[in-house]
Amino acid sequence: MRRSVAAVWAVLVLLATCWSWSWPATAGAVPPQAPFAAYQYGTDGCLEVGARDGQPKPYAAPAGYDPTAGYPAFGYDPAALGFTATGGTNACRYKFYDKNPRTDPSAVVIATGYCVQYAAGQLSGTGYDPQDAAPVRDAGYVRRILATYWPNSDLPTVPGTNATVINRQRSGAVAMAIHWFTDGIAMPPDYQVPALYDSVKQVVDGALAAGPLDPPADPTPTIDGPGGGDAQTLVGPYTVGANALGPVTVRIDGAGVDAYTDAAGTVPFTSGDALPLGGRLWLRGPAGQVVLHAEGPVQAAIGTYMAGDPAVRVQSMMLATAVPLTGKTERTLTLVPGDPPRLTSQVSTAVLTSGAPVSDSFDVTGLRGPATLTATLYGPLPVPGSGDCGQAGWDGAGLPVEAVYDPVPLTGDGRVTLPDRTTGEPGCYSFGARLQPEATDPVDLPPGDPAETLRVDPRPVPPVLTLTTRASASTLPAGREATDTLTVTGITPGRTVHLEPTLYGPLPPAADGGCAGLDWTAPDLPVTARLAPHDLTADGSVTTEAVRLAAAGCYSFGTVMTHDVLTGGQEPVEHGLGDPEETLLVTPSPSPSPSPSPSPSPSPSPSPSPSPSGTPTPSPSASATARPVPPLPDTGTDETEAVLAGALALLVLGSAALAVTRRK
Repeated sequence: MRRSVAAVWAVLVLLATCWSWSWPATAGAVPPQAPFAAYQYGTDGCLEVGARDGQPKPYAAPAGYDPTAGYPAFGYDPAALGFTATGGTNACRYKFYDKNPRTDPSAVVIATGYCVQYAAGQLSGTGYDPQDAAPVRDAGYVRRILATYWPNSDLPTVPGTNATVINRQRSGAVAMAIHWFTDGIAMPPDYQVPALYDSVKQVVDGALAAGPLDPPADPTPTIDGPGGGDAQTLVGPYTVGANALGPVTVRIDGAGVDAYTDAAGTVPFTSGDALPLGGRLWLRGPAGQVVLHAEGPVQAAIGTYMAGDPAVRVQSMMLATAVPLTGKTERTLTLVPGDPPRLTSQVSTAVLTSGAPVSDSFDVTGLRGPATLTATLYGPLPVPGSGDCGQAGWDGAGLPVEAVYDPVPLTGDGRVTLPDRTTGEPGCYSFGARLQPEATDPVDLPPGDPAETLRVDPRPVPPVLTLTTRASASTLPAGREATDTLTVTGITPGRTVHLEPTLYGPLPPAADGGCAGLDWTAPDLPVTARLAPHDLTADGSVTTEAVRLAAAGCYSFGTVMTHDVLTGGQEPVEHGLGDPEETLLVTPSPSPSPSPSPSPSPSPSPSPSPSPSGTPTPSPSASATARPVPPLPDTGTDETEAVLAGALALLVLGSAALAVTRRK
């Protein structure tokens, strides 16, 4: 390869803006944490979609679009549909390893997956964990695509003719079809390969025709049992890891809480030990909350949602292959002194983008007899400047109501999970609920509790990321110096663009003596200089160091760009190579001017010829020899006429002197 890409990326600062990001917590889920179940590193097939300057750019559908209405036909009018141009990138399928290849050379590929967040970057070497819920818009259609298309079948059809190209085209087509559902990103209407546009449309249309798929089985160890019970009595059983592939490690957080593996409470269990498949626990302790943590091997099916290390702002993904992974889960229980019943809950997602689904889970404990649970979703309220929706002002009267859920009848303790609801207008939302037992007073859970509150952010449309390059000259003689100016626009806050410029050449000029039409794609191009790399964290320009061009011929600058602005940005893309603005013709240095020839010696004076009187005519005297005429001041008189007049005057003076001599 004629280019190498440095893999030096800083840990990114999370900004509290519309581009800010936080791990989307789900009920019972655990934030990804080391040791991670898998590590994303590198790609397994990418398709360029507006990644280079001059290529058509993709478009983002407006907020509230309906992807089930179908994919726009090739040649669509973006303005008529309300679409907005957005940044181009590489649409990729990504590799997952069992260990981090950056630090462990024994790491092996265990699975592949696709990105489900267009406007989030990728960082190879990031750890990922499977999650039991997917806060992804139209996740059911994404799961349909993953189960039906590449690499799980030879679909869609693509124009490639060899295995490598076919893999790239199918992977990229599937990735772009997924982004239609998750982010509203459409291929450019004038994409340079219309057949590949049709491939993306084929995937979208096929998924819509087949319908969404249900979520896969929970990829984390399950914890089944009551939401709590009376303090200082045996509460249980809790069945742990019934879906696991091996023993599950269980940790118990709760002051003064004891655990047992038998219903009589005679066989103690030590927190941090492992339970066999489907092992059971009973708990006893004082009033308060108890958290059960479980970690163990579980089969992660196709379509499993993978969340990245919260310390790094990276894209979320969904698996395209099934693989056993180490899952982590937790369950919060409440031990209460007795009556009245207790109602606690946990929202499925704390921060999400408009159009993503949200739900809520309620745990009822201490209930004796029938009751009815009625839940309400309040909002939206304006987001405070701090971004904390818990401070949005939920104590006021007349709160806006987004939805009132159907009442749920209960006969005892247990968990109630509300159906998913698609979010719409950005802002702050909070769940509230009322538990109405038949024989006692109601128990209210008012809105504003941090466990019940969520923030809906606008779905961002990333700007077009553009690299413009221009050489300092188009033609210059050998021995002179040239530079290249690199200008990047469209860098979003907290992101980095990495540039590696190179000067290639010389190549022999074309038949017409110029550099147009030369093949700069040939392998093993001659390299004049590898130039210093540059990192940009905001829009701007940089100029390379100067390079002296010693040999004649054609040269071209080329710059490899990688970035973490969009998904697929770590795939290197070379810009400018062979473009007219980047091509230089170096001509040979001019030959030195020849030295002036010496003036010839004056020839001998001719012999005097006899005069008519017989007296010889004398040779002109030295004093009468013409001398150079000094330059004249600019008087407006023709210079040639002035010189002739001066010569005539000298001739007259010479004749007069001769006449005087003769009289003597």
